[in-house]
Amino acid sequence: MILIDTSAWIASFKKTGNHELKEFMKQAIVSGLAVTSPVIILELLQGCRFVGERDALKIKLESLDILSITLSVWEQAYELGFSLRRKGLTIPPVDLIIAALAIENKGLLLHHDEHYEMIVPHFPTLRTKYFSSKH
Repeated sequence: MILIDTSAWIASFKKTGNHELKEFMKQAIVSGLAVTSPVIILELLQGCRFVGERDALKIKLESLDILSITLSVWEQAYELGFSLRRKGLTIPPVDLIIAALAIENKGLLLHHDEHYEMIVPHFPTLRTKYFSSKH
């Protein structure tokens, strides 16, 4: 299971975006390993400029398996936020929820967001594949 973060989707939409990221995402989707979540769908649809763009993207995203944000995911997110804050790290709440989804579902989090790499040293159960701008 590969949870594709909002940051990876956005990076893949750019014409000059990272080719390796685009190829990795394509393979994850074609192989049926790619999943999403309601919060990722919300973030992506919020950024659409036109109704047609929104509708097409919604259909594409809803064709993937959608992970539920269960009570155990919320509990994991609470723990991540509390523990990381005690270590001087403030991570955006949506990123905590997405990281918790990946941890709870034992999946790989595909992303283009340094916040997740800040979490990994403290919570090694978060498995990530990070495509930075340098690729």
